[in-house]
Amino acid sequence: MSDARGFRKPQPTSRLRRAMKRGAVGLASLAAPPAPEPALRILMYHRVNDSHPSDRLTVEPRTFERQMAFLVASGRPVIRLEDALPALRGAAALPPRAVAITFDDGFRDNYDFALPVLDKLKMPATFFVVTDHVGTNRCIERYQGCCEDDRVLSWGQVGEMRARGHAIGGHSRSHRELGQLPDDDVADEVAGCRREIEARTGVAPRLFCYPRGSEGPGVRRQVARAGFEGACTVSPGTNTAGIDPFGLKRTEIAGGDTLEDFGRKLEGLFDGWHKLVQRVVQHT
Repeated sequence: MSDARGFRKPQPTSRLRRAMKRGAVGLASLAAPPAPEPALRILMYHRVNDSHPSDRLTVEPRTFERQMAFLVASGRPVIRLEDALPALRGAAALPPRAVAITFDDGFRDNYDFALPVLDKLKMPATFFVVTDHVGTNRCIERYQGCCEDDRVLSWGQVGEMRARGHAIGGHSRSHRELGQLPDDDVADEVAGCRREIEARTGVAPRLFCYPRGSEGPGVRRQVARAGFEGACTVSPGTNTAGIDPFGLKRTEIAGGDTLEDFGRKLEGLFDGWHKLVQRVVQHT
């Protein structure tokens, strides 16, 4: 079902699913909180704007600003994801409750609405871009019939974000699901993406992000072979020393999250629910 612009409206969440979600998160909150350990929680954002209020992957600017202020007040150290790689390999110390912030897809609203908040609060982030889309009128297939609000970043904006202390990562050339592609196509999507970012910014990206979370052992090998040092999945949880750097876990922040939800996600109380949902999706 879509609106006049062709944007696909998400189906309303069923009462049963909402009840299950409340129950799963409620049970998790009753359990004794785990002792703090050197672990990294990676937050996964996509879009920040007020043009798609019904889109699960879009957080409104005011909500994003409140979330970042909450994160600062929590006292959790916010670090650039690539700076955590040595600690995740066990070669350095990782502070307890550390957080890294990531954005997928490379939409212009990241520059317009998220970047000013991040810079104001001195919080670094990693922006994963789809290189064949940057500087064009194309956009992710989720948003059919792209309009002015669905513009992607330009290469000039990508370079500016990097110059302002943020990291630019690869998100493939065309956003195809890599786990379903032949090896040669995967190599082109991954290595081509890395070459383009280096050519445009002067710096080779260190991190990759699997489009739609589609990956597997073969895809991970291709990402490593292309020269990336790590890659993000959509699997929930935290990351501790010794984790496969090409299987980094993340916590999705959704458009409908309340500030209380955001706090619970930082504490890991949504991890079990996210694992359950992914398991159901994989078997349907």
